[in-house]
Amino acid sequence: MDNVSASNRRKENRTAVDENVYVVIDTQPEMMGQMVEISSTGMAFTFVDLDSVSQRLKNRRDVRMDLFAAGKGYFIRNLPARLISNIDTPTANAISSLMIKRIGVEFEALSVSQQVQINSLIRRQNERGEANLSRG
Repeated sequence: MDNVSASNRRKENRTAVDENVYVVIDTQPEMMGQMVEISSTGMAFTFVDLDSVSQRLKNRRDVRMDLFAAGKGYFIRNLPARLISNIDTPTANAISSLMIKRIGVEFEALSVSQQVQINSLIRRQNERGEANLSRG
């Protein structure tokens, strides 16, 4: 996993996620973040790195994760992924001691069911974005 932007390696454009879609990574104990963008081949999420929780990802290449949307009845379990980027994101408040991390992953060997669920989430996000644009 490197600290360089993965944008030049992306196979597809990513869709911004405006719902509360959460990511749970299979570390011990588990870590949780919020998805910020997704494509059919990968996604990015952010989390607050309290007590250096990101150290749980150190020396790991592969992870398993669950995705869920609170109150939406949406849940995808056990997605296999490869870590591709880890970027520190400064907080809006420079005085704050919180460190926000942005993690990029590439999906690996998704089942057909998982692919359908990912594509459904992307489609829903795109529809929401179009609806918001037509209102503005």
